[in-house]
Amino acid sequence: MKQLLISLALLVLSTTVARAQQPTPAAPATEQQQQREKWNKVLTGKQAGYAFNEKPNALLAAAIKGRPPGKALDLGMGQGRNTIFLAQQGWDATGIDLADEAVALAEQHARQAHVRIHSLVQSVGDYDFGTNRWDLIACIYFGPRDYLQKIKDSLKPGGLFVLEGAEQGATKTQQIGSSVVFTADELRQMFAGYKILRCDVQEGISDFKLTKTPLIYFVAQKP
Repeated sequence: MKQLLISLALLVLSTTVARAQQPTPAAPATEQQQQREKWNKVLTGKQAGYAFNEKPNALLAAAIKGRPPGKALDLGMGQGRNTIFLAQQGWDATGIDLADEAVALAEQHARQAHVRIHSLVQSVGDYDFGTNRWDLIACIYFGPRDYLQKIKDSLKPGGLFVLEGAEQGATKTQQIGSSVVFTADELRQMFAGYKILRCDVQEGISDFKLTKTPLIYFVAQKP
């Protein structure tokens, strides 16, 4: 009997140890982690079917021409082409993106260009934009709807908001997320009270995917 009890005790102990040694199942990826993995693949060229304009965005370049440099925020910076361009023009440029691998490339490109940028690996939704902080905020193929009030509050008086993205008509031939699709009327309403410096729709080659599509070009100045 005593021997049986000892055997049972040893069996229970060995089972407990075996369970303890088993690896803990990985926690399911959060939505933010999934988005980071997705955009890391897209923005670093690992995802097939994506191509990008590596030059600075033409609308952004035209918008700042002749303006004195100040503090600029590039939302959805990706590999940093526009953040780096702004820094080269004398701006104190900050870029933010959830995709850490893309941001690492942006930092590498900035070093190669011998300019200094401020780069943040962060969800734009979690970022503290501040108040009356920025002279320029750029949304180049990045949707600002969820952050509209933060953008408005954080622009300095006289500050510029620059947006280029797909116009609503692009959804007829392409699968595009609703967050980055706009109409001219919608943007005018979103920035009611601002001085609209440009708001038009044209067929053009998108910086994102390099496909011909209806694009919207929008520049507004805070009063």
